[in-house]
Amino acid sequence: MYLITTQAARLFFRQTRLLLIFTSLLLTSSLSYAYAQAAVKSTDPAYVIHTTLAKITAFSSNSDKANATNLRGFIENEIIPHFDFNNMSHWITGRYSKNMTEQDKSDFQRSLRETFLSSLAKHLGSFDAKNTRIRFYPARYRGTAEAFVSTTIYQPGTPTVRLDFRMKRKGNDWKIIDVKANGSSAVLYYRRHFISQLRSYQRQNTRPR
Repeated sequence: MYLITTQAARLFFRQTRLLLIFTSLLLTSSLSYAYAQAAVKSTDPAYVIHTTLAKITAFSSNSDKANATNLRGFIENEIIPHFDFNNMSHWITGRYSKNMTEQDKSDFQRSLRETFLSSLAKHLGSFDAKNTRIRFYPARYRGTAEAFVSTTIYQPGTPTVRLDFRMKRKGNDWKIIDVKANGSSAVLYYRRHFISQLRSYQRQNTRPR
């Protein structure tokens, strides 16, 4: 039975630079902020998006963002915790996760998390929020534990971007499990590349020697 190794996970991330660029631009766009509309309750899934954007706006206006350590610390503490990487990893690996050991799953999830963190750090350090504005829409619910928070991003000289955050309730918190940019899902994009790279890895390791 085939086991996805740490080496395979690393191979996947090295060979999908376009994917990482797509995701980092997607996330950086989604974190653009110029004004907050009507206040939302802390129990509303949109509250996570509103408050995170406000923190990013404040951070982007001070000199700390130029310091790599401070920037990474800010992303680690204020952005990354709002993502459910366990859920995202499960959807990306799909049925292949049945052939993964617990260590494989842990390594993959850690690699995914580090990829998001590094991509955000690369782009957020030079981000300027003052020329960007965002429009929020009311949250849409699918049952009591799943919701979608949509926004439209307006930036001078660039096409308007529609972003849809898919969120899942975990206890009293709402976590982001996917982001769509103009209908394109980040998780599905990762999944397609994961399967493609996994199959390539399998072929390389089953060739006669």
